[in-house]
Amino acid sequence: MRFFSKLSTGQRLLVLLLCLLTLAAGLYSGVLQQRLVNPALAPLDQKAEQALQQSLLLSSASYATARLIDRGIAFVSEAEVGVGVASVKPGQLLKPLQDMAVRYSDVMVIAMTSVGLQLFLLHFGQLAALPLFGSGILASAALLLCGPASWRNSCRYLLRLFVALLLIIRIGIPLTAYGVAELSDWVLTPQREAAEAALNQETAALQQIDQPMSNTEDGSVSWLRQMAAKASDMLGAMRSFSDNMVEKLIQLIVIYSLKTLLFPLLSMYLLWQLGRWFVSRPMPQPEAADKIAAV
Repeated sequence: MRFFSKLSTGQRLLVLLLCLLTLAAGLYSGVLQQRLVNPALAPLDQKAEQALQQSLLLSSASYATARLIDRGIAFVSEAEVGVGVASVKPGQLLKPLQDMAVRYSDVMVIAMTSVGLQLFLLHFGQLAALPLFGSGILASAALLLCGPASWRNSCRYLLRLFVALLLIIRIGIPLTAYGVAELSDWVLTPQREAAEAALNQETAALQQIDQPMSNTEDGSVSWLRQMAAKASDMLGAMRSFSDNMVEKLIQLIVIYSLKTLLFPLLSMYLLWQLGRWFVSRPMPQPEAADKIAAV
């Protein structure tokens, strides 16, 4: 710093331009990203990607379970049971549970979309954030040093904007993904595992009955016997559904909404507010800057 303070204004400008040229050479040759930034952030990137892949896998499995419940209840609702000379459809009583399963599958689609978007931003940060936003940083810094005095405020604003975007995309996204996963595992995993275990236990019978039955006999009498047996099995599976299945689905909706939607959105909002403060904070006035430089 003492050496830099002893230089004249032209010499300082030349030194800063040489630094910018060195950074540009390291940036566009790939050395800065492939040998410095990415290796330094590799542990964080790996943990964030593992957490997001696990969330995507769990969301996909939950979506498949919800669709299984929907198909099973739809079949039960159409099954008729003879009572004397009349027939009834007791499966219609499960319509509220079917509606809840449809809502649950919709939430899982949104959850998978959210996780997929986070994975895209994570990979984008690894591959393109530094070249893209680094170019903006270099261009803004060069204009700040060599451009007219009337451009300085705009150049400072652009410089801060590109720095904030680079930090958010390259460091903030993987950090928040890993932090959300750790927080969710600590707070939500016991409730999620208990609710999914109860749900899978109740849908095990539906998964077996949903398979098509083989036709071992010919004729309409055989077909009616198979349909009657299948309806009877489905009614047995329907009776095994406990009254708390809707409650379990609601718990899972809340858990996945927190893990894949609310927690990531909250973390992104905090990152956005931090970046906004960094970009829009008051800039030093020229007189104050001259006084500081003189001291």
